[in-house]
Amino acid sequence: MNNFELALINLVKEDKNSKALESLVERYRPMIDNLYFQYKIGLYDQSDWYQEALIVCYATCKIFDGTSGSKFGSFFKLKFKNHIIDIVRRENTVKRQANQLACSYEQVITDENSNEFVRNYVHLLDTSSHFEEMVKELSKLELIALQFLLGELKMHIACEMAMCDTRQLGRAANRCRLKIMEYI
Repeated sequence: MNNFELALINLVKEDKNSKALESLVERYRPMIDNLYFQYKIGLYDQSDWYQEALIVCYATCKIFDGTSGSKFGSFFKLKFKNHIIDIVRRENTVKRQANQLACSYEQVITDENSNEFVRNYVHLLDTSSHFEEMVKELSKLELIALQFLLGELKMHIACEMAMCDTRQLGRAANRCRLKIMEYI
């Protein structure tokens, strides 16, 4: 490691110098670009990628200790690669798959397969109107039970509002479930 790089690291570490940080990231731009082409992160463009590099480089400067003979470049590359892998893992989790498969409505309607989309998913749009119709037909007890099912009311508060016991509220909740299933 040369003295110039060590001086940049110290400026970042001690003075939080943003110019020194940008200079360090610029020195490792080929490594950053290489990782950019190796790993794809859904909604990240190249500017987001460099922003992540700046964050990781700053954190690396803060903990880097060159007295053991280690090189900053290899340490930064290891930290940055692990950071990117963590982001990729988070993005690939099951609960975030909806984000990966999502696209804008404008893209859907301009796509040549938009008619297929409308045929396959228009029933999802109709569900809310069916739900509104179903709610109009519920009794007062069933409306309170629905609020309990949705987590809006606690059991004892729902029972007080409906002036019933837990058994009656449970039966009303079951009727709500059946009516919802019938409308869906």
